[in-house]
Amino acid sequence: MNCQKCGAELADDAKFCPQCGARVDGKTECPGCGREIAENSVYCTYCGKRIDGKKVCKKCGEVYDGVFCPQCGEPASAGVRRDAPRAAVQAGAAPASMNVSASGDAAVAAEERKAAARMRANRVMSVIKQSLLYGALFVLFICSFFVTFSMTATVGGESESIGVNSTSFYFLIDIFDEVKDTLAAMGTFGEDYYAEMEISLYLAAGLSAASAAAIILICLGYFIAGTIAYVRAMTAKREIAMSKYVITPAVLSLVLMIFLKGLFNFFTDEAGVEQKLTLGAGPVANIVLVSVMLAGAAVLHIVIGGRSEKQNALGYALQASGTLLAFLAIVLLPLSVIVGEEGRTSVGLSAPAMFFGFLGSVGLISDETQIAAVRDALIDSAVVFALYVAVFVLAAVAMVAFAKGIVNKSGSCRTAACVFSGVALGVSVAYLAMSIVLCNDSETAQVGASPICALIFTVFALVMSIVNICLLRKKREEPVPGEYTE
Repeated sequence: MNCQKCGAELADDAKFCPQCGARVDGKTECPGCGREIAENSVYCTYCGKRIDGKKVCKKCGEVYDGVFCPQCGEPASAGVRRDAPRAAVQAGAAPASMNVSASGDAAVAAEERKAAARMRANRVMSVIKQSLLYGALFVLFICSFFVTFSMTATVGGESESIGVNSTSFYFLIDIFDEVKDTLAAMGTFGEDYYAEMEISLYLAAGLSAASAAAIILICLGYFIAGTIAYVRAMTAKREIAMSKYVITPAVLSLVLMIFLKGLFNFFTDEAGVEQKLTLGAGPVANIVLVSVMLAGAAVLHIVIGGRSEKQNALGYALQASGTLLAFLAIVLLPLSVIVGEEGRTSVGLSAPAMFFGFLGSVGLISDETQIAAVRDALIDSAVVFALYVAVFVLAAVAMVAFAKGIVNKSGSCRTAACVFSGVALGVSVAYLAMSIVLCNDSETAQVGASPICALIFTVFALVMSIVNICLLRKKREEPVPGEYTE
């Protein structure tokens, strides 16, 4: 982290800046009860005392420092006689000064009631925000066991979907059984196959199982840690940074679902009948519910923070835009890397599906001449697949950095987003170049949307990260208040 006042580098768990002494954890200590509360609070949420130590004049309601009110001259230690209005009524007269004192006392009471109401509302909104974040974490955990896909066929504009699998455990267990059954069936029907075919099938199955297992383990680990933190927060009646338990598993599980889909992604269009692989209902519901909960928590965070959070609205918007751009780069990667068309038949393959296809086809060929003809395309497809994975990983890290930058105002997240967006852009250029090389080997193949979209959105993500860093540097170059420079 870096200090927002002087820009000095800080330890991750630092509470105070070692250079200027400013508190950097977003908290402050109430001078009345000594408990830690948000630094932008006006009144303590526990004892009701003003955090800035100022006094509220009982006569006119002015907030001030010093011994005397600058508006009416009332001394800070002066009390209001509770029997003065009754005595004035009994005497048959009410001096003007008595009326002013009574109206000032009423104004102070009204302000105190408003402050108390705001504190109660903030407590309620804080509990709702924490609950929304924990609810999103719970949905992520439950849906991690239901990463499903379906095959969608479109005929004459009407679509029909057929479920491909039922739960995440399909990828952990059944997919390997299906590989064994496929190889056994090939042997039963007298089809010869070689090691390349087995490698192709087991490699696809292994990557699928690893992705599904990673989703479950990530969501499980963060769910356990988040549950412990949530229970502690509710029992201690204090707010914690619950978002750090939700953002990382939300982004990573989404990225891994997209990666899992890309392993088998393809489409065929033959005589008006189009087929493609799509996400099942479970992952779609997961994405929608978690997005709504995170958006609601973000709105409550800004409302609770008040003016100080509204001043950061531009930073929030830029970080959210960077997150969206990195997400678009990832979600469009599984599109076709090459598209081929022959007659009335069109075919598109993702980079993983194309590589597995070439590798499996080599495992079915026994003629060395034919193998030599396919070998160059196999090598090129392997390079394209490696670049595809690299872009996926780099864009995913950049997306996590952008997402964490929304709740973490330090410069480390912005720097990480800029670095990984830049490297992802460089790899995207290589990905597009190798896709063009691969298409040159065929007369009918053309470059698909995957490498083009990767290049476009990594460019925009890098530009957004550079804008974020420039704004942070401009903020750091602002003059430091005198109290920190003396």
